[in-house]
Amino acid sequence: MKKWIVLFSIGIYLLLINLDLTIVNLALAEFSKDFNANIEQIQLVIVSYLAAAAAFFCLSGVLADRYGKKRVFMAGGLLFVLSSLYIGAFAHSIEAIIAARFVQGIGFSATLGLALILIGKAFPPEQKGLATGVAVTITGIGLAAGPPLGGFILQAFGWEMIFLINVPLGLLSLLLTAVFVDKDDPNELSARKLDVVGVPQYLLGLGCLIVLSNALATLSWAQIGALTGVGAISTVLFVRRSLRVEAPLINLSLLKNGTYLTVVGIRIIFNFVMASFLFVLPLFMQNILNYSKVRAGLWVLCMTACIFVVGPITGKVIDRHGYKLPVLTGMTLLLVSCAAFLTLRVELSIVLFVIGLVSFGLSNGALTTATINGATSQVSPKHTGTAIGLFFTLSMVGAMFGVAVSGLVLSKVGEFELARHIASAAATFTPEQLHTLLGLVNASQNLVNVTSTFADHPIDAVRDLVNTSYVPAMRALMAFNALLAAIGIGLSVALFKRKETRPAESTDPTQSRNEHLEGAV
Repeated sequence: MKKWIVLFSIGIYLLLINLDLTIVNLALAEFSKDFNANIEQIQLVIVSYLAAAAAFFCLSGVLADRYGKKRVFMAGGLLFVLSSLYIGAFAHSIEAIIAARFVQGIGFSATLGLALILIGKAFPPEQKGLATGVAVTITGIGLAAGPPLGGFILQAFGWEMIFLINVPLGLLSLLLTAVFVDKDDPNELSARKLDVVGVPQYLLGLGCLIVLSNALATLSWAQIGALTGVGAISTVLFVRRSLRVEAPLINLSLLKNGTYLTVVGIRIIFNFVMASFLFVLPLFMQNILNYSKVRAGLWVLCMTACIFVVGPITGKVIDRHGYKLPVLTGMTLLLVSCAAFLTLRVELSIVLFVIGLVSFGLSNGALTTATINGATSQVSPKHTGTAIGLFFTLSMVGAMFGVAVSGLVLSKVGEFELARHIASAAATFTPEQLHTLLGLVNASQNLVNVTSTFADHPIDAVRDLVNTSYVPAMRALMAFNALLAAIGIGLSVALFKRKETRPAESTDPTQSRNEHLEGAV
């Protein structure tokens, strides 16, 4: 009975973090409305979470080895719950939400890789496969249920509730985990010390990269130069140290493996495009098409339901034919999705929109599992944990850039198109109206909420101006995503030309299970 309580307790937490991945994106339009937030602030709600996860994923692994997996899981889970409570009950500014989301991302990074290990330790060998299957199903349910559930919660109770719902469920999960999950065996703890020199080098380099990617449009040339210089120096020092010390924070020598590097590159491209889609599509539906939150959530369900369905099928294909075919198939479907979204306009083609969403969902289901399998298949068993840590760190950096570049393209191309159309129409607007128009053409604002600002202009004319400026910006972004997907197809084809190596099989079944769950999550 105890093992099932462990599965239930950690399963609750897995459900929460996977719900959170899609629900928060639906709330971005509400943040822009309630806090009059611009596109840079809106994207930071997502980027701060991803940046924290990228920064602390490898660090949390070292801490888990040294201080115990249960302790680190509990600490990370508590951070996630407390930050959710703060956002839902006490955050009264977009800046406070961004800061709390960073803390939430730390909690996410500290628990993602440990959940299945704790579940696996609770089950006997003959039932570990069953436990893994249930856990993977829970993650799929979380991803699939997030959009419609989030849309309902947002419309019925407001954005605060999507964070407050984490509190009672998260506390229940942590309470049951504290009582029923066995304590860490002192004999299993590692004596490995934290690289106190490498950690600040890593965080400083990544921090400069984060600031540059999100504030490039607002920084002066001097600030850009300073951040680039400091970031480059920190990164070079970190790389040199990682290649020389005995126990680096990140084992960069793994990147010498051509197959591993290629698969990681494919995953970075996929995460970039995925984060771009999840960022811009909810804003497009709510602020440009004026869809309700529930309707937008149901549309996103077309995508997430495909992930839930295709994931198990992909696993069977990998068992029979290897990971390369699902990777190529997934990248091809990603290009199909980008091509379908290239046709987006305000007079929406339902058929093409569905093709775009479904193709992306199928691509996600194929690539998520196949890339983690491919990344670990060329690595010896003793390096699997390190390989996964580096894999997810770089994947999250890719997602972070996907959001940042999306905001930049929508803003800059939209601004260019807006100026062109205003000049063509010989229209005149006040500085306040121009500032509001910039928020409308990058979809961070909804015209319905700011109609009073344009009292001296026909509202239909303003709407046409916004739509004709936004659509080219959206298409430019989708064209860039399509280019990345095409590069991903090229890398996928290159995998077939690489000679497959077969490292010795791991004798640790928990390690193998961890790979599959992380892929599903």
